[in-house]
Amino acid sequence: MARQRVVELTLLLLAAFITVVTVAIAAVDERVALSWRVAPYLFGLMVLWAVTHLALRRWASSSNGLLFPITALLQGLGFAFIVRIDPELADNHFAWSLAATCSFLLALRGLRDLSWLREVRPYVGIAGALLLLVPGAIATGPVRLDSSSTIDLGLISIAPQQLGNLFLITFFAAWLSRYRSRNTAEHLGQVQRLDGDPSRFLPLVGGWLLTSVIIIFHSDMSSAFVTFIIFVSMWWIAAGRIRDLAAFLTAIAGSVAVAASSIAETKSIFAAWIDPWANPELGDASIRSSFALAGGGLTGTGPGGGSADWMSGATDLFAFVPLAEELGFIGGAAILLSYLLLVGVGLRLAIAARTEFDTILATGIAIFFAGQAWASIAAVVRFLPPMGLSLPFVALNGSLLVTCNIALALLLKISEAAPNVSERTQLLPQIALEPQGDQ
Repeated sequence: MARQRVVELTLLLLAAFITVVTVAIAAVDERVALSWRVAPYLFGLMVLWAVTHLALRRWASSSNGLLFPITALLQGLGFAFIVRIDPELADNHFAWSLAATCSFLLALRGLRDLSWLREVRPYVGIAGALLLLVPGAIATGPVRLDSSSTIDLGLISIAPQQLGNLFLITFFAAWLSRYRSRNTAEHLGQVQRLDGDPSRFLPLVGGWLLTSVIIIFHSDMSSAFVTFIIFVSMWWIAAGRIRDLAAFLTAIAGSVAVAASSIAETKSIFAAWIDPWANPELGDASIRSSFALAGGGLTGTGPGGGSADWMSGATDLFAFVPLAEELGFIGGAAILLSYLLLVGVGLRLAIAARTEFDTILATGIAIFFAGQAWASIAAVVRFLPPMGLSLPFVALNGSLLVTCNIALALLLKISEAAPNVSERTQLLPQIALEPQGDQ
């Protein structure tokens, strides 16, 4: 509907205003070396937003009008703080933003019908597993908290784990959709119960094996956490069996216990979590981030007034630190609410989706955004062990930005095909409601 695009344009203008004001406030601080050199990149970012908005008007006119402005605001704030920390990164940020926008447009235009993704699910699953596992297998050097497993291609370095997770989300959605249909039919009393069918454990065994390989053989707690939280959420939507879930969680806990007790890299990660002062090599970034967050207080030091350049990784893995320090607790809470709204809209679209595949796919994408953002922030404030995760749309992580834009395009395609349905039985046309006999 045109109304969605009007809402989108209004919120985009607000996001652009907030971004420009944040950059301007940081520029007037005498400690910040911002110059007019960043202005073309800021203008270029606004142009990319305008192009995306026009593309949505043409190719997805009835899609949700809240999703893109939320991500644009997060991306704009990320740009403002990245160029405030290091103005030389402006061209890098714009280059990745351009690549992400092109990926978004290709996905929006090319994926006219998402149903064909179900037909190619084996290839998507294999590609996702390779993208998730290969970087960890070829990574060299000691474990660090201010870097992640990357593949160096000369001029650029990419970290394809997030794209691998997106491929696996698509694979899981296609695989689990038939379990959800079967589970719904069982609930309606149309088929026999699955309790005696061992095939129901196949998805759980597959998810456990994949997560355990990442934990034990790659010592990549960040990728393992995101993969785990995505899979268990999608499986719960599809099956929802408490006993099976308990068995799966027990198996995952066993894999974590094995890694924490016998693998040196994992031991170091947990040691840095428990006592970062005793492990300066891994805990230095956590210590510095704690001081920076404490210095922000309730209202923050203001854009440009923080000490983000005092610590490494402030533009990537610790991107939440300069935001929370300079915007304060209130600003940090606003960032959290932005992600919460993004995830909430995604889950609302999952509820309204017309097919089981779209429902589980939308759920997986929403949980991907939620897990990536929450784990990144939780690791900074030491709610979780240190993880190499970046804030979606905010951090200067080109691979993640491209992946998130593709995921956003998929979510918008689902929203276009998921209008409000008053009669919920229309969502499951393959299941016929048959009389169960005299009551």
